[in-house]
Amino acid sequence: MQTLYTFPDNFRAYKALIAAQYSGAKIKVASEPPEFTFGETNKSDEFLKKFPLGRVYCILTYYILNRECGDTNIRT
Repeated sequence: MQTLYTFPDNFRAYKALIAAQYSGAKIKVASEPPEFTFGETNKSDEFLKKFPLGRVYCILTYYILNRECGDTNIRT
């Protein structure tokens, strides 16, 4: 499952959710505390390690996690 980090009612995030719905991808939305607090979560060291620009909306996929660990094989 993929995680979409965004703030509530972000119209840009809706585009990603619509695309996911059409493709059948499962998306977990992290937009409310404690999972995500705009201005805090996106400035944390842990968040910036995954997404260096700290921009919202962003999506965390299995492929990104493996690429950071040096594994470029995509598994489903």
